[in-house]
Formats: sequence, structure tokens, C-alpha cells
Amino acid sequence: MATISTPNYPDSLPLPEVYEGGAGTPLVLIHGFGGNWRMWKPVLPILERHHRVIVPTLPGHSGGVRLRRRATPASIADALAEQLRARGLDQAHVVGQSLGGYMAVEMARRGVARSVLGISPGGAWKTDADQKALLGRIRKSFRLMPYLRPLLSPLLQIRSLRKRVLRDEMEHGDKMSPAEVRGMLHHALNCPIAREFLDEGIAQIEALPADNRVPVRIVWCGNDRVLTFREFGQPFLDRLGLKTHGVLRGCGHNPMYDDPEAVAGAILDFIGSVERETD
Repeated sequence: MATISTPNYPDSLPLPEVYEGGAGTPLVLIHGFGGNWRMWKPVLPILERHHRVIVPTLPGHSGGVRLRRRATPASIADALAEQLRARGLDQAHVVGQSLGGYMAVEMARRGVARSVLGISPGGAWKTDADQKALLGRIRKSFRLMPYLRPLLSPLLQIRSLRKRVLRDEMEHGDKMSPAEVRGMLHHALNCPIAREFLDEGIAQIEALPADNRVPVRIVWCGNDRVLTFREFGQPFLDRLGLKTHGVLRGCGHNPMYDDPEAVAGAILDFIGSVERETD
């Protein structure tokens, strides 16, 4: 299977890293925990034909602004909202994946989102045991990664190995180039807040206030092995009082490489419906 073909997006940006491209109504994309803006690369060529697309690296992450407080969902959201307002973004469509989905809802709470789409968002769980097991798996990955990365790096030219290494994150990790996989591992390992965030304790997301009229839509990745729908997806819907959700079929937790057309389509369809109802 071929790797995803994308334009030559920059290997580095001025710090803090925020990618921007395209023209039109503003659309903010927010990545998940331990990642950076590059996780959205496969969908950018599609979305930039319709929107001004802004893709920040999350505060506290490798390439992002530094946090001035302890690393919690609230402190990250506060810093992100401040960063977006500083760029003149106070009514953007906001899309987030995993932790980014949690942050997208928090942007609605903080008054900087015109609409919110969450893709397999984190922030809710069925039982404390489910959350404890999830955090345990993530901590284990961060402990092992420094030792495994130098062993894996020279072997990443092998497509089947890339797919196996990334099997928990996506169905088709072989679509990532060796350089992209190395970059993904580098940014995860160099996430300044990783240990503190995992140890601090993550509060479950709260429902938006009754007077908050920001449209919210959730789509779940059909083959998500990180945040399974029963244990994490349905509780998220329940906490926000949502009755329906969409499904990205055949996609793992990070769906942007698995099926960029489907991801971009879900985003554009939702934004289109919001704009038709509000214009």
C-alpha cells in the first residue's frame, strides 16, 4: 500500500508551531495527546480548498506554547483559547481528534468556536477501571518508547513493520512514510507535559451550559482500539447529552492517514450544515 501523497508541508515552523493555509471561513484542527500539527497533513489539501485552515500544536506539546500552570485539560484549553484569540479567531469551526476533541468542546465553552466536531474525543469513560487501564497502557508506551525507537528506526523502511508498530493508532500505518513515523515518535517522546499530564489526573468533560448554542457533532472511528466506543464513546455522548453520532468506518483512532477523504468529508459536511442553518 502506497504512502499518503501530500504537498511539501514544512518540516519545521517558527515556534510555537501553527500551520496555516487556504482561504475562506476559519477552520481550526486540533491533534491528540503527544502529537503535533502534522498529524493532520493528509486532510489539509482537501480542506484548504474550502477554508482558511489553522492547525496549532497543542500547548504543552512538542512545538507548542509553554503552559504557565500544571498540565490539565483546563490549563491546556485556557492556553489554546488565548492563542486562538491572539490570532483573531473567536468564531472558527473547530475540529479535534482524541484529546483534541476534548479541547474542541472546551473552545465552545470558552466562546471561541462557531461549531465543534469531535473525532473519537477523549474525556469520558464508563468506569474508573476503564480509565485506569487506558492511562496504564499510555504510560507503558511512554516508558518503552525511548528504548524501542533506536531499534525500530532503521527498520521503518519496511511497510509491514510500520503498520504493525502503529496498529493501535491506525489501521494503515504503512501509509505513513518512514520519516513521518520517526517524527511522530520524536514529538511524542519530547512532549514536555506527558508525565505530568498523565499523573495529574484527568477530569471528565462536563456538559456545556444550557445557554451554549454552539452546534456539536461527534464521529467515532469504527476500528478505534485506543478509545473503544462502548467504554469511552457512549459515555462522552451521554455527558454532553448527545443522542446520535457518526462513524468513520474502517478507521483507527488516528483516522487522518487511514481515510483522509472520509475524514475531510465528515468535516465539510458538518460545517456545511452549520453554515446553511446559520446564514
